Amino acid sequence: MIGRLVKSGWETKALGSVSAINYGYTESASSEPIGPRFLRITDIQNDQVNWESVPYCKINSPDLPKFRLVTGDIVFARTGATTGKSYLVANPPEAVFASYLIRLRLLDNNLLPEFVFLFFQTAGYWKSIKDGVAGSAQGGFNASKLAALKITIPPISEQHRIVTILNEAFDGIATAKVNAEKKLAALDALKKSLLDQAFTGAL
Repeated sequence: MIGRLVKSGWETKALGSVSAINYGYTESASSEPIGPRFLRITDIQNDQVNWESVPYCKINSPDLPKFRLVTGDIVFARTGATTGKSYLVANPPEAVFASYLIRLRLLDNNLLPEFVFLFFQTAGYWKSIKDGVAGSAQGGFNASKLAALKITIPPISEQHRIVTILNEAFDGIATAKVNAEKKLAALDALKKSLLDQAFTGAL
């Protein structure tokens, strides 16, 4: 139930009650600078966007404010193999988002975009995506389903604390992964060297 207390100071709300959720702009992409950058699902790789490689699109001036991306927006893939993948926009150039994306813009100042973005990475969220896609004749996840998703919201100070802790933990995990990959690469090189030595009589 929306507004149900989870623990002291925490509430559960539907995303649609705390944010504006909109579909993207329909237009053809162009490599020529004919308008703003035109962010598509395929431009989001490994949770990053290389804005220099994002194409452009034409858009009428009256439509630009409706589709313009700003810091704190979260865009969400609504169809295809990457359905459910999200990206937190930060310091974008002049840009709009394409029609196969949904944008979520928070309306509640007591809710951090970074906190909501972390929610979009939880197992519970991905289960909702899987269930929603399975129940869709089109195989996607629409704005209505996104708006109906429930998020547990702690006080703003607690959100800051959680975001800080998780980001530090994720940075540590990423560093450990890089170090592990370097060690595996070194071991693989050693294996190949030993094989070469064995079959050239140098072992």
